[in-house]
Amino acid sequence: MKTLVINLERETARLGHMRKVFGEQGLDFTVVKAVDAKLLSQEELKVGRTGTPRFYELGAGEIACFLSHRKCWEIAAQSDDAYTVICEDDIFLGENASAIFGDESWIPADAGVVRLEACRPKTLIGKAAVSTVAGRKVHPLRVAHAGAGAYLISRSCAQVLHANSRAFCDPVDQFLYSSRSFCDDSLVIYQVNPSPAIQEVFLRKDRILGSSLFGERFDIESIKQKKSSKILILNKTNKVFKKIFRKFSEVIDNIFTDDRWVRIGFR
Repeated sequence: MKTLVINLERETARLGHMRKVFGEQGLDFTVVKAVDAKLLSQEELKVGRTGTPRFYELGAGEIACFLSHRKCWEIAAQSDDAYTVICEDDIFLGENASAIFGDESWIPADAGVVRLEACRPKTLIGKAAVSTVAGRKVHPLRVAHAGAGAYLISRSCAQVLHANSRAFCDPVDQFLYSSRSFCDDSLVIYQVNPSPAIQEVFLRKDRILGSSLFGERFDIESIKQKKSSKILILNKTNKVFKKIFRKFSEVIDNIFTDDRWVRIGFR
């Protein structure tokens, strides 16, 4: 099972970080040259702004990130391996991650994508684990949040993803986990818990590696903050009601369904 690491050619410190993190666990990886946002043509920018976005219009960095993952999907779609691990270059690995990255016997037969990273917000997973690996459990993933830092993809799912992403308008993580229209119903998304990988942004505050997308996303938040005070008050009120409704929904799901809301851990 091959591991692909997306790295922008000029980001040598990030590549050094990945070599250290993977090397400590005896793992190898293949570098996939990331698409450079500074070199995108107008046609490539248009490809990433096709349709009506569910979140916001993508900046050049977000489009380049999506296209970089799409390069990985193409490699995975053409691979002799049934599964491929795809990582961004700002992740850290947990204990015994090599047992997960180096073996495919634990992967559910119907898996299209297996999410390998932790995140802060709670997410909805199936209560019953379908598999175990290295002291961790593998659950069906019902709701996912932002983050495409580390995931495993099947060859068949990569073929579907690549074929259906010639044009897009949402961030790659939302396209991957939240937009099911592109994916065959027979392909299931799973989550490993606790996860063997985590992005720096969720692990530590100093952010030595940084994020090339942080500037774009920060600008979007700044624009939102410039709204009138009346709109801001309404937004705050809506957030309170949404928070109450979300808590109520969590209780209902946890008690009366086969799913439960959890915060995915990192170990």
